[in-house]
Amino acid sequence: MQKLIFFFTGIFFFLSGCEEYVPYPRPFGFPRIDFPTKTAYTSFSNEICPFTFEYPDYGKISRSLDDSCWVDIHFPVYDCKWHITYRTADKKGKDRHAHYEDYRRLIYKHSKKATQIQESPITVPAGQGILFEIYGNVGTPAQVFLYDSTETQIVMMSFYFQTALKNDSLQPVINYMKGEIGHTLETFQWK
Repeated sequence: MQKLIFFFTGIFFFLSGCEEYVPYPRPFGFPRIDFPTKTAYTSFSNEICPFTFEYPDYGKISRSLDDSCWVDIHFPVYDCKWHITYRTADKKGKDRHAHYEDYRRLIYKHSKKATQIQESPITVPAGQGILFEIYGNVGTPAQVFLYDSTETQIVMMSFYFQTALKNDSLQPVINYMKGEIGHTLETFQWK
């Protein structure tokens, strides 16, 4: 009997020593991201730009200037944008290497927030270039510098997010869009 009294007294003191349970609200959840099961593509071509390519049909051309070859493709479902710029190597007396160094210098300004910048050489039917993958909490997770076989025509492509979410929650979209960029580069053709 005495053991039973000590047992219940111990449980009483143990339970009375615990703090009162205060429920906390759950943290805000991550958005659900649905990807198309099969992507259809639309061909881009205009009078000014000396190239064509395919881009996903859920993207919308948001800017295509009549007097220059700058194109923006907006993907409202993922709140991101591709910015495509065309230059010729002889513009302002610069060769391809000078344009590349200017572009590379611009990319490495992201190193303040980037955890890693990986440069990968790419070869596609239209030419060769460099794919820059920028890791960390940056607004531009991928950029491309592409040039033709004569090294006179250059295309620079940047992939931007229009949202303030952290890139760890956007990683599935980043990986998916890098695959779409790969398709665009494979279908890229000079006129």
